[in-house]
Amino acid sequence: MSRTIPRAYITAAWSKNPVEAVDQARKYCGELVKAGYLPLCPVLAFNGIIDENDPDGEKKRREMSVDMIRCSRILVVCGKKVSDEVREDRSLAIHYRVIPTTLEGVLECGD
Repeated sequence: MSRTIPRAYITAAWSKNPVEAVDQARKYCGELVKAGYLPLCPVLAFNGIIDENDPDGEKKRREMSVDMIRCSRILVVCGKKVSDEVREDRSLAIHYRVIPTTLEGVLECGD
């Protein structure tokens, strides 16, 4: 019998400092792995993949992020701050019937 690990898209008001953003993302992903989820995190997935000088880079990143949201079971909002990107991700999740929650909510359910 095979078991599918539920996918969780991670969104947050990421730091503008790329090193801090990656550190935050790794921390959040680690927590979700411990809770039994497969984290899908654009900060880690696209780090170093999309050239910052590419004029279409932001559009490409956004399109791939939307695809990641669509194939997720839940959208996990991490951190205390909420940015426009977090609001947009949450809106897309609701549109695609992906359950939005918080990292605290996921961790409470696991206890």
